[in-house]
Amino acid sequence: MQTFEEFQVLWNLKIAPSAAVCAWRLLLDRLPTRDNLAKRGMQLTSVRCPMCQEGVETAQHLFTTCKVAQKVWDLCERWVGNVAVRHNAITIHFQSFHLVSQSQRANRTWKGIWVAIVSKIWRHRNNVVFKGGVVDYEEIFCSTQLKGWLWLKYKVTGTSFSYSDWHFSPVSCIQSLV
Repeated sequence: MQTFEEFQVLWNLKIAPSAAVCAWRLLLDRLPTRDNLAKRGMQLTSVRCPMCQEGVETAQHLFTTCKVAQKVWDLCERWVGNVAVRHNAITIHFQSFHLVSQSQRANRTWKGIWVAIVSKIWRHRNNVVFKGGVVDYEEIFCSTQLKGWLWLKYKVTGTSFSYSDWHFSPVSCIQSLV
């Protein structure tokens, strides 16, 4: 169950409004996943996850337990050199997306990366469903890295590091914002 604090954190992040709305709807379990659509009486040919074809497409599955999403989260953890216990509950997953021994501001920035990942997973899923796109977890992650850097560059005062610096040393870049 989400609390007011998660929404307060979410709405104060330096991110694109469309991504914040996507994350907000995810935290409320209001994204039109196949499971949510079926519960509302929509006739679907399948409720299977379009990304892995292995489970019912619930928000929890699509963003945490789907093997494609898990690979994206793995890449993210390797990128920052952080090993974390991932929770399958979306709200706890958001709350626990945290860099140990970093400032509050650094962790707000890191939460923005969580939002970038979930919004990119959702966008990628929609590309697969509606445009016949190919599932590619590396594309999701790489576009997340770029999106995160662009958000920081244009929304956070004092961002002066290059994309190359961001790509190879994200924690140092986040620390430089403090």
